[in-house]
Amino acid sequence: MSNLRLKLSAPRMATAPARRMRLGRHLIAAGVIGPRDLLHGLDLQRRIDAPLGEVLATEGLVAPDDIVKALARQYGAQPVDLSRSPCDQRLAARIPARLCLQYGAVPWLELGDRLFVASGRPGEFPRLCKALGERGKTLVLVVADPRQVRTQIGRLYAAELAEHAVTRVTDAESCRNWGVRSWKRRFALRAVLLSLFALLMFSPSAVLILALLCGALTLLLTSGLKAAALWASLTRPKPPRSPPNAAEIKGFRLPRVSVLVPLLHEEEIAQALIARLSRLTYPKSLLEVVLVLEASDKLTRATIARTPLPPWISVIEVPDAGALKTKPRALNYALDFCRGSIIGVWDAEDAPEPDQIEQIVTRFHNAPENTACLQGVLDFYNGRGNWMARCFSIEYATWWRVVLPGVARLGLVVPLGGTTLFFRRDILERIGAWDAHNVTEDADLGLRLARRGYVTELMRTTT
Repeated sequence: MSNLRLKLSAPRMATAPARRMRLGRHLIAAGVIGPRDLLHGLDLQRRIDAPLGEVLATEGLVAPDDIVKALARQYGAQPVDLSRSPCDQRLAARIPARLCLQYGAVPWLELGDRLFVASGRPGEFPRLCKALGERGKTLVLVVADPRQVRTQIGRLYAAELAEHAVTRVTDAESCRNWGVRSWKRRFALRAVLLSLFALLMFSPSAVLILALLCGALTLLLTSGLKAAALWASLTRPKPPRSPPNAAEIKGFRLPRVSVLVPLLHEEEIAQALIARLSRLTYPKSLLEVVLVLEASDKLTRATIARTPLPPWISVIEVPDAGALKTKPRALNYALDFCRGSIIGVWDAEDAPEPDQIEQIVTRFHNAPENTACLQGVLDFYNGRGNWMARCFSIEYATWWRVVLPGVARLGLVVPLGGTTLFFRRDILERIGAWDAHNVTEDADLGLRLARRGYVTELMRTTT
């Protein structure tokens, strides 16, 4: 790095309107875009909550490298390529991981008493300096691609963030301590087993009758719940559908939506997944699709490496810190890197309706503040393929279109499915997100939301 010519002066700051125009003028002066493209980007920005550079990049009008160079000129800073000059691992202790994630910055290089900080969002650099107090006076801004910044944050703080992903849920609500075996638990388990064995040996008919009664009671309760849900579905009004596209949504600026897509041992799904998600009509500058994969999953990593990704799709690799490797742990880890105020989950094989995000955004805007989660409807590609596919489709249709909507309208706890889930981010983080030690993490999350007084609604949008 000795050949790098770095500017030690603090970057020049300006007001938000001046920054927007200045960035546009820099791009025009560099011959990257024309006035018509700039006006188009500014027109889009009036309706959506995203920086001008991101709007232009996701619209395909400007390359990410050109945005980095223009931002560097705008703020009087040096552009850096973190893929060629990665951050010094020893600098991780200089800035807390929490602040790096919050302001999109990472400590890059230390020269004398100056700490050079790479940022993908240079407009937030003064806030980072203020948050660090006296230490913030020694920081010098350099500008980097936001994806590279995120990658370096994951590299510098991998162990800390992985530990946080495992322990997000409090001890009282997590099942991570259930595996701890004390002599009291062992004694109680042996006593129960011995009692059952004794009953089975000396009175097998009584045990059989008790088992049949339990089964009949369970069937009766389940059938009663389904009948009540059916009645509620038929007699109570269905929620109206939202506007079919983002252009018809009026009255508020569209928020950023981050959707997590966990992948594991995927070899051919990537191209099909990108093609399906490209059909979404929500503005791509506000849509952040995050592919979440384990660092040890070489098959999926190789698949993604040879697949060109659009700028609104990024990859997060969950480090191999610790023995635990579960889907909720991966989701918790990736959540820290998301920027959206709405967090969603899709599976790799999902094909959501093109206007699904508009449906979710509009409902969250109009719903009461205690509406924490919106659950969509799941269906099959090949519902008419053969007899077995028809049976599965009928079962899914009964569950998602009759039983669950009825349960929600009755005000009961809605057990969440594993996909097409959307949360208010602040509420999701408040309750600790997913329990990394729970293999039924979605049903558990739905129950914890209900216990805190939050509401889950079923949406008329199909995946």
